[in-house]
Amino acid sequence: MPTVLLIRPKEEIPKDEKIFQRFGFDVVALPLIGFEEIEFPPPRLEEFDYIYFGSKRGVRFFLKRVREIPPTLKVIAVGQKTAGELKRWGIEPFRVLKGSAEDLVGSVQRGELPKGKLLAVTPEVYIKKIHRLEDLGFKLKVLPVYRTVFIRYPREEVLRAVEACEILIFTSPSTFFSLLENLQNDIKALNRKIIVAIGKTTAGAIRERGLEVSFIPSRPDSEVLARELAEAWNGFEGKNLKG
Repeated sequence: MPTVLLIRPKEEIPKDEKIFQRFGFDVVALPLIGFEEIEFPPPRLEEFDYIYFGSKRGVRFFLKRVREIPPTLKVIAVGQKTAGELKRWGIEPFRVLKGSAEDLVGSVQRGELPKGKLLAVTPEVYIKKIHRLEDLGFKLKVLPVYRTVFIRYPREEVLRAVEACEILIFTSPSTFFSLLENLQNDIKALNRKIIVAIGKTTAGAIRERGLEVSFIPSRPDSEVLARELAEAWNGFEGKNLKG
């Protein structure tokens, strides 16, 4: 089996490293992003009908300052990990979306969510598609509660890590952008690599820079990704790997 490069946050790498090793991959770990809290005034939650969490980190940073969510407030989560984090805080999501803010917009367009006032808990840089809710009659307030920070290494160290791997795993647009920054935008170093994106948003960011994404798992989950990638690699013997 080939070697994969894991470049997600430091605290998430040990778990993912074990998952990929269990499916037969060798692993090179290079954490390239981290997160820091943004100070924010606690919002008046009774003024909203919905609260939207796009990530488990958003849940953590928000509930660190706002301890309780009124039971009348409908909580919307993106993905099972975000929903699981909410449940750990004793909060049952009203709706769990599969992918992103785009899925939320789709739910509204299909008439599954009545119009109302929505508080979107986001990172500092967030998916702008959520503003389409305003065109659909929603009142929207965006509340950034954390920011992504890039971790920097000597360029030669990052190049050695890339060169040692056949497969590069990108779990967010930020992991991709941080790698490029560490490589001083030398995109040629990635040309002969198999590039894997955790989902469509990450894949879109990579393709915008002119690179081919070879594989996207059926669900944005590390266990699913490792299993499906191993199956695809065995089936195609590492050639013409497509998701």
